[in-house]
Amino acid sequence: MSILEGVGLLVDDWLEVAPKGQPPYYRHKTAANELSTRTSTITGTREFLELSYRQIDNNWQKAKESGLSRKSNQNWRWKRHLELSPKNQSPELLLERKIVNEGGENWSNQMPVASGLVGPATDKRAAVDLVRRENETKFTFIELKVGSDNPLFAAIEILLYGLLFVWSKNNVDVLGYDAANQPVLAATEVTLCILAPDEYYSGYKLTNVSEAIDSALQDFGNRNQIKLNFVFNQFESGKIIGASVF
Repeated sequence: MSILEGVGLLVDDWLEVAPKGQPPYYRHKTAANELSTRTSTITGTREFLELSYRQIDNNWQKAKESGLSRKSNQNWRWKRHLELSPKNQSPELLLERKIVNEGGENWSNQMPVASGLVGPATDKRAAVDLVRRENETKFTFIELKVGSDNPLFAAIEILLYGLLFVWSKNNVDVLGYDAANQPVLAATEVTLCILAPDEYYSGYKLTNVSEAIDSALQDFGNRNQIKLNFVFNQFESGKIIGASVF
């Protein structure tokens, strides 16, 4: 089980993507292609965010009642991972480490968001790729993509991590998180960002998705006493130098 159990189906309902492949269907390239050609406005995003938030809370409540919740103290911790195994030299991870190494103490990477929340071995791989601290209360959560997945998949991934962040912030006391170890939970403003080379977006036109998410996040954030927004960012392929991408 995952803390996000059932949320994928809510994504499919919200985006009204065609049932191709295995669910959730939004993960497939066909969904990104279809949304790129869709001319109608995407509606119901605010309702989707509320439903997903409640689904997250319901999943946690059930796990807690069953005695399965063993949240990790590493969730939302601030740490810079600079080492990389010689066996794992993916362009994405190499770039991530380079950004954090050159960016200094205001950058963190591989920040866990939900480890153990609905079971001791659950959601261990759920993590924000990069987090940039703009100041003590303003942060940017970055989903870094070089050649994997597609922009729609990436957008939903960081969006769900954003929902988990708001939920965690609203439940910080009951979860027993510590502001000293998890300073990001003091944020009052968070930007959810996809960062990828320009070629990553080639063939896609997802302005409808980004506008729907950004608009709904602003309303959802206001109701949770936090400023939220969403953006697709890009850099020119082959001309990236560490943290200068941002």
